[in-house]
Amino acid sequence: MESFSVRGDRALGPGDQDKLGFREVAKRIAMSLVDRASEDGLVVGLEGAWGSGKSSLLFLVGDELTRLPTAARPTVINFRPWLIGNRDALITSLFSELSNQLDQVALAAGDATPISIAKAKKAGKALRSFMSALSKAGGMVEVAGDVAGIGAVKFAGKGLKAAGELAGTQAPPQLSDLKDRLVASLRELGHRFVVTIDDVDRLEPGEILEILRLVRSVVDLPNVIYLLCYDSEVLAHSIQAAASVQNGRAFLEKIIQLTVMVPKPEAFQLRQWFAEALQQIGTAKNEDERERLRQVIDQEGGRQLRTPRSVVRALDSIRFFWPPLREIDADLADLVWLQLIKDGNSALYRWIEEYCGTAAALSLGTARVDEAEKSQQLGALEAAAGERVFDDHLYRHSFSAQLAGVTPNFSKSGPAFQLFERVDDRTRDEAIQSRRLASPDHYRLYFAMATPSHALTQSDFNVLWEALATSPDQTATVLLAFQRQNAAGTLTKADLMIERIKGGAYELLDGKQCRNLLMALANSMDEAFRLRPFDGFAFSSQWDRALPLVGLLLGRLKPAQRNIATRDMFAEGEAIGWLTFVFRHEIFAHGRFGDRRRHDSDWVLATEQQLDDAIRIMLSRYKAMALKDIQQSPRPLSLLFAWQQAGDEKGPRQLLGTHGKSDEGLLQTLEGLTSQINTSNRGIVTVLSRENIGPFLDYEEAVKRVKALAKKPKFKGAATKIMKLIDEGKQF
Repeated sequence: MESFSVRGDRALGPGDQDKLGFREVAKRIAMSLVDRASEDGLVVGLEGAWGSGKSSLLFLVGDELTRLPTAARPTVINFRPWLIGNRDALITSLFSELSNQLDQVALAAGDATPISIAKAKKAGKALRSFMSALSKAGGMVEVAGDVAGIGAVKFAGKGLKAAGELAGTQAPPQLSDLKDRLVASLRELGHRFVVTIDDVDRLEPGEILEILRLVRSVVDLPNVIYLLCYDSEVLAHSIQAAASVQNGRAFLEKIIQLTVMVPKPEAFQLRQWFAEALQQIGTAKNEDERERLRQVIDQEGGRQLRTPRSVVRALDSIRFFWPPLREIDADLADLVWLQLIKDGNSALYRWIEEYCGTAAALSLGTARVDEAEKSQQLGALEAAAGERVFDDHLYRHSFSAQLAGVTPNFSKSGPAFQLFERVDDRTRDEAIQSRRLASPDHYRLYFAMATPSHALTQSDFNVLWEALATSPDQTATVLLAFQRQNAAGTLTKADLMIERIKGGAYELLDGKQCRNLLMALANSMDEAFRLRPFDGFAFSSQWDRALPLVGLLLGRLKPAQRNIATRDMFAEGEAIGWLTFVFRHEIFAHGRFGDRRRHDSDWVLATEQQLDDAIRIMLSRYKAMALKDIQQSPRPLSLLFAWQQAGDEKGPRQLLGTHGKSDEGLLQTLEGLTSQINTSNRGIVTVLSRENIGPFLDYEEAVKRVKALAKKPKFKGAATKIMKLIDEGKQF
């Protein structure tokens, strides 16, 4: 199997395989550069769009030049101008490369070549003399060499400076005479130099102009051939910007004497390359997946694999995503389809990502999509895909086959697709079992190598739905099991399940399931709090999330059933703390306590009769509770206030007063009346305040007794702790 290392967008290099048959093209270009190019020098353009394989072809041309027989073999100089600084540095670097190569030619001269050592040395001397004069006695060359930061250039610069200083004692020859000598010596040498310059179009416009001027004027020398690699459209635009000309292409034609177009690969070549490389990355699990993979490569590959770069990028994406997906037996055909679209049309990829998320929520029963939204999404799809893309009915069919709830429309009128159509259970379950992109449990793996953000699976919903059809106890057991499982951050699966049901899934429940869920909440929410406690300042706690669900579930019942369910919930529910939370909300919402009656849309109990029943039941339950039971509830103080606010002001005072007659009972009673204050500098502080004690005990008398108890050895520890809480309460 192939390594899963991402290759990256780079040209061919030594040892790489030529997938597109560029080698033969490179051979012909190399032979032409040696056999047919003029001795007067030449500037050749290797043209092709970005991603067409220009750099790879350039590498192959250079490689073929080095394979020629020694007598015909030119010297290849790979000049990379983006590593250089200013104009002077460009000149210095190019001349220095040429000078170094002339020295190498001199070293290699002998019986094996027609070049004599004398001719090579003569050409080298002429080049250095011209460089020295061009750089005004060499000073500028040294600076340019330092700026370039390249050892060879820096050395050459210093040597030229020294030569310039020696030449300063006599009248220097004219620059034109020095170039004539250089031209003559290079012509006499009879050795070809091929200078390759890649990615000219990636330079800044000003830098591009300098390179073109350099090769066409300053270093326009015999037997020196320049092979420039670029995208003509990009280069022409940059020339217009830098040279302030109207026609950048016409300007370019004055510089480039000959152009060679990068051969455009056949579409089937690109697909074949992709398919062969893909087979080394992963294989289909069965015949169905293999057939779908073939169709994806033909259909989507035919649209998206347009250049060698697009093939490399798509393969790299698959190399990156496939290993973790392979471990869970995900679907290779789905991944390939999605990655081809991502690299070819990012807008369409984003549409698919959004659609899959909404379709998954629909499958889980946690979202609704109306006709207006369907129409809007269809318009967004057509805009992202591009005009008339889906006119091809075969492509329309293959596209719809990848996504859940997308049905193609082949009639002459109407939209191309129906979106968010109902998916039957068998199709959905097959997608889940095969971990397909269409699976509501697995779709996000294909986008982020992670489970869906809702962290709930169809299996989770099936378990809960089965419990809802069975009994309240079984439902409570499932909810508490979910409460023990982390989902995202501080949220549990129970948190998310409540949100999903509240978000729309409740509409799928029948009357029995609604009643079972109401009773399950009434029985389990205190235990859920104990499993994952939250402070009193939480405004998005699980209790808060479950509160509106009560109203939604009751609303699904007929009026008579609703009243019965309300009475059963408050009378039989074991979660007295959470029931008190719901109860207090309704007392305030209906305006039974406090001075602000809320809009009935904020009511959980839809009628006054339901609230009257709840008040009667809860008061009866409170009166029957021992203080120990109250203090063991999640929020004892809230329960005591609810008792009073429901209309029985004396009941809690009598209970606490009786229990507080003994010294030990007083300390126990006060410990249950603490509350929390959220401070700006100290965070959450636990206190005993007058507001908490006063409604149930004589505050002054209680404080006096606690101070006295703090002096008694038997109660000193507990009383001192209580006094600290009271002192904290005085500060707020």
